[in-house]
Amino acid sequence: RGAAVRLLAKPRRGIGSFPAASRSGAPELEEFAPHGDVFRRFKVQQALYREVGKDAPFLAAYERLVRDVILPHLRSRLEGAEEGGEPEFHYQFPPTLRVQPGPSHEHGPLHADKDYGHQAGEVNFWLPLTSLERTRTTLHVETSPGRGDFHPLLLDYGDAAAFHGCLCRHHAPANPTPFTRVSIDFRVGVSP
Repeated sequence: RGAAVRLLAKPRRGIGSFPAASRSGAPELEEFAPHGDVFRRFKVQQALYREVGKDAPFLAAYERLVRDVILPHLRSRLEGAEEGGEPEFHYQFPPTLRVQPGPSHEHGPLHADKDYGHQAGEVNFWLPLTSLERTRTTLHVETSPGRGDFHPLLLDYGDAAAFHGCLCRHHAPANPTPFTRVSIDFRVGVSP
């Protein structure tokens, strides 16, 4: 969360800024004010993706998360299931940082990641960096491909969800609050 605040606090055109004074004195992600439509415009999303890819402290925090939390979790889930040695993991680098301003009627499109060329062997990870209580906006995911039984991932900062986003459809509903929702997502592939 702190690495995301520092990344977004850097002055840059087209992404956004924090208000001059926040309630706590330190910038809060929920109070980030995006410029333009960082949530829906591809060019702005690509600019943010490039900024993430250049931010060494943010990337170091991400690497620690993957190395110390995500990969050990996956290894524990695969124990005994893999024959022929230790599995090899391949993960998205850099992760995608999502910024969803509010209040807005804009929503993330319903999709499965295969629609964007992702492979069925990938596992999606989604981590909110903002308070669910404040933003009241989260990712909605179906439990199995084509089922249509979408449920909200009721996670707060510090929690993570893993799901099969290549085949299971998911979307982000509109953010009705005056706060900005920020999250990261990435994919991990496993090979024997």
